[in-house]
Amino acid sequence: MQTVDWERVVREEAPAAWRTACRLLGNRQDAEDCLQDALADAVQISENQIVSSYRALLQRLVTARAIDQLRRRYCRRSVNSPDALQEITDRCTGPPRQAEMDELLEKLRSALPTLPPQQSQAFVLNCIEGCSYQEVADLLGLSVGAVGMLVLRARTRLQEILGEVCDAKR
Repeated sequence: MQTVDWERVVREEAPAAWRTACRLLGNRQDAEDCLQDALADAVQISENQIVSSYRALLQRLVTARAIDQLRRRYCRRSVNSPDALQEITDRCTGPPRQAEMDELLEKLRSALPTLPPQQSQAFVLNCIEGCSYQEVADLLGLSVGAVGMLVLRARTRLQEILGEVCDAKR
């Protein structure tokens, strides 16, 4: 069994995972809960197997848990407060544009949980977190080609869903 310096892991690796959860969930408290669950799971995993990258493990666990939470949230049809992605839309000028961006952001949040789990994880890690295909492949234990296909399929489906919103407004 490996000895893990959990204080170092939390200090050095957890902030990036928390930012991922916060971007996805749009709520600091939900992100903290998600990270806490991911850390607890990481402890359990480390007791059963050797972990080569705690950053990768935490990113994967947080992304999966955040998407699960979004699924539960949208099954209940609840709406959450603004998040880091919302800050980007706040920079848009004019109330009509802001309303449009709010609607698209909400639609994206509701669409992500409808994707298959690996598609949504690959999309979030690549398109929202800015990870390269190679980094996503390493995080998810897939080939670079498989990641490319997952991201392509996720983008295609999200464009269909978001396109329906844009078409309905015309």
